[in-house]
Amino acid sequence: MKFIVIEGLDGCGKSTVTKLLAERFALHGLPCHTTFEPTKNQIGELIRSILTGKITNIENESVALLFAADRYQHLKGEIFPALEHSHVVCDRYYYSSMAYQGLDSDSLERVIAYNQAVMPIRKPDIVFFLNVSPRECIRRVAKRGEENSIFEALPELELRYDRYLAAIERMKKTDNIIIVGSDIAGAEDIAAEMWQYITIKKA
Repeated sequence: MKFIVIEGLDGCGKSTVTKLLAERFALHGLPCHTTFEPTKNQIGELIRSILTGKITNIENESVALLFAADRYQHLKGEIFPALEHSHVVCDRYYYSSMAYQGLDSDSLERVIAYNQAVMPIRKPDIVFFLNVSPRECIRRVAKRGEENSIFEALPELELRYDRYLAAIERMKKTDNIIIVGSDIAGAEDIAAEMWQYITIKKA
């Protein structure tokens, strides 16, 4: 069974594409479990409270450690069991921690170390990075009318976009990372491109 991760900035369309991929698996009679990070468990809910500004004055390093702990629970309690019988598509994984908490080369390496220290790391079979610009993501976020993350402002997203590119460069020799999408590409087209990598190109 394949473990597939979808990464990208807030507002890039990860949730929509995750749903479309799950529909393609179902259409082909293949089991598919979808999930996301941060999770809905107690640690994940604490992280959400921090990201929405309900809890403040939390150090970046503490947030990175909370994400690592949430990921450990996610792997042990949900992803590993699901992979026994199903493909898994996950909206965000440790690349998000690298982009959002790895603010420079030193903190990037610490984030990687945190994740490796607390869990039996499971590398995805394939990682898709949705390459949508920060400015377009801001436009989409504004249309949603939902509770904003502390990162959903243009300067923050521009920084995280740069950090994503740094993380991809750091991990590309060991992880199977594919860059897809654009500001104008439709979700259906992006999902179709992903499906080609998942099936024909044997990710």
